[in-house]
Amino acid sequence: MENECLVRARSHEQKLKRRNDILVAAEALYLEGDGQLPSAAEVAKKASLAKGTLYLYFSSKEALFLEVLRGFLKGWFENNLEVIEQEALRRPEDRDSARVAQQFVQYLVKRKQFLHLASLSQGVLEQGTDDEAVLSHRRFLSSMVKRTADALSELYAITPENANKLMRTSYALVIGMWQMSQIPERVAELMRQNALDNLIIDFSVATEEAVVSYWRVLAPGMKCREFLRQMEEQNRA
Repeated sequence: MENECLVRARSHEQKLKRRNDILVAAEALYLEGDGQLPSAAEVAKKASLAKGTLYLYFSSKEALFLEVLRGFLKGWFENNLEVIEQEALRRPEDRDSARVAQQFVQYLVKRKQFLHLASLSQGVLEQGTDDEAVLSHRRFLSSMVKRTADALSELYAITPENANKLMRTSYALVIGMWQMSQIPERVAELMRQNALDNLIIDFSVATEEAVVSYWRVLAPGMKCREFLRQMEEQNRA
């Protein structure tokens, strides 16, 4: 009996499943590896497909892993919206923007392998991807950043524009801190032996400090809108 995976997918549902199987295989191989992107042949084998079949769904290996990255980012944005929603359930006077910033960062800190993939997005993934896929990825990012920024500006006394900037720069800070922290052990040992260990950063601690500090600079004392409204009403009474 012919292997089901080697039969061309014909219905829309079959094609969606085949595409998802490729994404699942690519992510699994990436997580199993040492940060290197698996080859298209390795992904196809993992998904029990012919290598040529993979290119029916993705224009290149880079386009495939840009889509894997999008799945990770989607999870981060959904987490952020849930954090904001949970914060909105607190009493207005108990809402803390620093706590929100910390939870945004902690989600990323716990997923360091995806931070490596994110660091490849502009220099490697988008460079090897067709224009349509690049635009689709960028539009997705723009949409997700806007949704998060709008949710922040509804909860706190910050404009949507500044909330948008807050999200963009926070993400850039996390990626930058992660890249700075990736020092080969041989180099790190040389640094320690020569009193240069002040340049070795604790990624988790330094990243949280950087992002929370940035939030305080861009929106100092960012207050809950509802709390400010209540205070205004009390002052008028």
